[in-house]
Amino acid sequence: MPLPAPRCPYVRTHPGSSEQEIADEPDWGAGHNHRIGYRNRHGRFAGLTHEGDHDPYKDQDDRKFVEEAMQKHRDLRKRAEKGDLLNFQDVARGQTDFYSHRPDAYPPGWRVGVDAREDWVKHEQDWPANIRLREKQENQRREELEVRKKLGDKCGEEDHNEEHDWRRDNSETSEKHHGAYSKSGGESAQPQQNGTMTHGHNGEHKTEYQKLRETYSPEEITLLRLLQYERDQTKAFQQNDGRQDSPLKEEVRNTPIEIDAIDAMTPDNWIPRSSNLVRNTGQHPMNAEPRLDALFSAGLVTPNNLHYVRNHASVPRLLWDTHTLDVCDGTLRLSMDDLKNGFEAYNIQVALGCDGNRRGELNLIKKSKGFSWGPGAISCAYWKGAMLYDVLSAAGVDGTSWNGDRQWVNFEGADEPSEGKYATSIPLDYVLDRANDVMLAYEMNNSPLPPDHGFPVRVLIPGFVGGRSVKWLSRIWITDHENESYYHIWDNRVLPSFITEKDGEFARTMFNHPSTACMEQNLNSVIVRPGQGETLDMADLLKCDTYRVRGFAYDGGGHEVQRVELSLDNGATWLYCIRHFPDLPVRNGRKFWTWVHWHVDIDSAHLARAESLTVRCFNVFKNTQPQHPVWNLLGMMNNGWYVVKLSVDSQGQLLFRHPYHQEGNEGWMTPSMENQLAAAKQDAGIPDKQFTRQEIESHASKDDAWLVINGNVYDVTSVLAWHPGGTATILANAGKLSPEVTSAFESIHDDYAHKKLQECVIGRVSEKAETFMREQAKAEAEKEKVSGIGDHRELLLQRKKWVPVKLVARKQLSSDTFAYTFSYKDTYNGNSPSKSHVKLGLGTCQHIQMGIHMLDKLLIRSYTPTRPIIGLTSTDDDADDSFELTVKTYFPDENQPGGAFSNFLHELPLGQTVEANGPTGEIKYMGNGRFDIEGKTRVFHKINLILGGSGVTPGYALLQHVAQEDGHTSDDNDTQIQVRVLDANKSEQDILLREQLRDIEKRSAGRIQITHVISHTADQDQWGREGGLTGHINAHMIRDKLFPPALGRQNINTDDTKMSARGKEGESAGVVTFLCGPPSMIQKAALPALRDWGFVEDEDCFGF
Repeated sequence: MPLPAPRCPYVRTHPGSSEQEIADEPDWGAGHNHRIGYRNRHGRFAGLTHEGDHDPYKDQDDRKFVEEAMQKHRDLRKRAEKGDLLNFQDVARGQTDFYSHRPDAYPPGWRVGVDAREDWVKHEQDWPANIRLREKQENQRREELEVRKKLGDKCGEEDHNEEHDWRRDNSETSEKHHGAYSKSGGESAQPQQNGTMTHGHNGEHKTEYQKLRETYSPEEITLLRLLQYERDQTKAFQQNDGRQDSPLKEEVRNTPIEIDAIDAMTPDNWIPRSSNLVRNTGQHPMNAEPRLDALFSAGLVTPNNLHYVRNHASVPRLLWDTHTLDVCDGTLRLSMDDLKNGFEAYNIQVALGCDGNRRGELNLIKKSKGFSWGPGAISCAYWKGAMLYDVLSAAGVDGTSWNGDRQWVNFEGADEPSEGKYATSIPLDYVLDRANDVMLAYEMNNSPLPPDHGFPVRVLIPGFVGGRSVKWLSRIWITDHENESYYHIWDNRVLPSFITEKDGEFARTMFNHPSTACMEQNLNSVIVRPGQGETLDMADLLKCDTYRVRGFAYDGGGHEVQRVELSLDNGATWLYCIRHFPDLPVRNGRKFWTWVHWHVDIDSAHLARAESLTVRCFNVFKNTQPQHPVWNLLGMMNNGWYVVKLSVDSQGQLLFRHPYHQEGNEGWMTPSMENQLAAAKQDAGIPDKQFTRQEIESHASKDDAWLVINGNVYDVTSVLAWHPGGTATILANAGKLSPEVTSAFESIHDDYAHKKLQECVIGRVSEKAETFMREQAKAEAEKEKVSGIGDHRELLLQRKKWVPVKLVARKQLSSDTFAYTFSYKDTYNGNSPSKSHVKLGLGTCQHIQMGIHMLDKLLIRSYTPTRPIIGLTSTDDDADDSFELTVKTYFPDENQPGGAFSNFLHELPLGQTVEANGPTGEIKYMGNGRFDIEGKTRVFHKINLILGGSGVTPGYALLQHVAQEDGHTSDDNDTQIQVRVLDANKSEQDILLREQLRDIEKRSAGRIQITHVISHTADQDQWGREGGLTGHINAHMIRDKLFPPALGRQNINTDDTKMSARGKEGESAGVVTFLCGPPSMIQKAALPALRDWGFVEDEDCFGF
């Protein structure tokens, strides 16, 4: 039986930041996104260009298209296997756009990706530069190994004991339940956001309710109404024959096409996802549920973009045209067209739920092995596909051939979680029973399956827990025993509470015990309204007759939820609730695969004095939910009574709190004492070392990865080799100073994982770095509030989303420089709100991030458009809804594969799309000398620009804007705006936009002066006569060609005796320097010279 490999982290010795580095660290607050050389909130290093780019079947036609594409792919793979060095152009030419060939076969928002990783092309092949680097790293590893041997650091010693032994040492062998229903304080929210209050009428005419009230109690009136309605409804039930379309058929095609920025640095960078889903496991993999109110408000049929998502790893990038399904070990091989066209299709509504739903409540009692779900991991959509018994029959397995022996049908997906293929099994006789509707689904709400839900095909087992409905299905086979894969044995099980670890003998026995497997879904019910944090004014409530409480309920096995009840007094008495069923809820005469919604109208006075709101439901066996949650190691199948507690806040309002809330957990359940003690232990034994922001941000690669969690610094480089969640999540968060890293870790790791993490601790962040994290988080939260106002589709660029833009033109400007025009006219399919066109949404000096989908992450580069000129007209953007980028192509040669993004752009066919995001950069030129820098307006009348290579483009945008103004500052019409530029390149041929810059200089009437600096030239005299400089940017060039800092800041202690004539001009304030160029030029030459001269970062010196 598969077991996890030993997990032994080790850390490399690091002395911590020096006392001088800690003392010299700036006093970080919020902002500082343009501190040169530091990572900004978009993950880009301000003022620096990207370092890597500076390194020297419908018919025969369909079948032919696929065959040619696969041959091209095979040829490329053979070259790689043979050892040929493949550059970025080779990889780009080996890709095929299957989506454009058959867009109807793919779900909305499908992205075309590159079947390679940037690191593989650039760093993992045997380029001469890589061979030299590996030799150097191998020598370093040998030295580290020798040091570790001397220190006696080896796996298996006492401090690396396995979980079973560790828990015994810590006396964690008994079941504990603490304070599951304790009451705690809460905060008020906006009143009357959920639920419904019904008002009575004053005057002589009595309402029907008031007449009934003369005879019956409120409970009796409610019961009478509900029983009458429900009697008529259940009599009218009709059967679903599987031929109906989903009522959301048309709506699905209009789902969002944006890609969430949080996915950009993960293998899921190509998948559009809804912002209405709450992520429960941080960045990756995707595990998310809808907000309760959004889920309920969507109705009895759940839209695709609101369906909960459960992924164990990255979503495999499968294609409809090439994916095949192996049935019974090659007896039958089905293409997706074979499956869709060769078998009768059924379309039925099924409630699918995760067996970890409501685990968040269990984790507050005691941390389980699973991450915290709220109550939203349940959805109910239409699923269309072929019945599995028909497919098995075509493979020779049916009721007539089956000999009656106990056998299992096995399913395996194409995804690759950390512990091997995801596979499971169910009894064969269950599948062959036609009433059970086991399906191979290829559509969801009459649209191709979204990638997160199993595109192109998944198993759909109605009435079972979601973990058995394998997604991205690749294999089906029959065995005479249950599946023995890791995920069938070690996941989706409910163990006795005394099992508290996964590696003891008791655990091994019970994980392999057939009785612990979760198969049929269990009975459950949830209150949706009143919502978490909802408040009601007591006086307003008492003016109303009733308040409507609402929610949903479901059961497994095809059993009807026959009764739902609500208690106002902790279960002493119960109110009968009315159920709402979907249309045609019955299948095969007796199966109910769907959920129900329910409501009950409560007398307002009774609600005002209620102790709590508690819901429970009953199934056809008259079984009901247990009163209390039952903790188990995996946190599965929690279906205790769902309790909403009421209290009166300081304003006299009635406050409702759910037990656990997905976002921040402001529910009434609080961590148990056991959890609190475990958390306290986690901070013990931290080494007395501190690390600055700069030091931490430099450890963000697969060879050197640090994480900051709860203010502690961990060297997790060694964990990458065995991390159960894979490497993507760690690398996406390495080197980051953000509270989001902590919340992502805490959401999915138990106390044993914390124990292993402690083996990697090397120190704490410095006080200034901790302040930076705190203040930056506050600033981000404030920006989130502002960005949430208005319709985002008025602007193309969105900070939290990536949107597709189409390459429509390519123009060669020189041997290696091209102008690319991208159109966004069709990005939102013409659905932009009441606008003739969507605005670009970019300020002068700001950047657009462009992305190309690679296997492991989005390949991202920042560019500043050279067209349109932003901010000069009232429209701000060109009417043709396009923008232009000028990009220098770093072509490959025999020593290196070239620049990644520039070569992909060079090979990208016209009509294909790439991703766009932004705007990035907190510097915006507003005109007439005014700059908005991180939200503060500053006026400068003398502007220095130090630019290098492709870093000229943000400066070019500023120069274009300044050249077309009247030349005066906004606050002083007598003060002219003047700009001095140093533009550095390797040679004359490397100068980007040279003619355009020359034109700007001419039009400015002397206000703009541009000096080009090149490393070498064949005719130095002629270059000098043209006003150019030769060499590398240095202090002398800077002082000679640029404006000095304000008079009070100039540092006159210098060895440079030749002072600029402009030195006298520093007597007036309003001088600023902006930089953008290669790291070596900016950090080693320009920035030190500016500091020595008197410029101060974040005050009058910034990086674009």
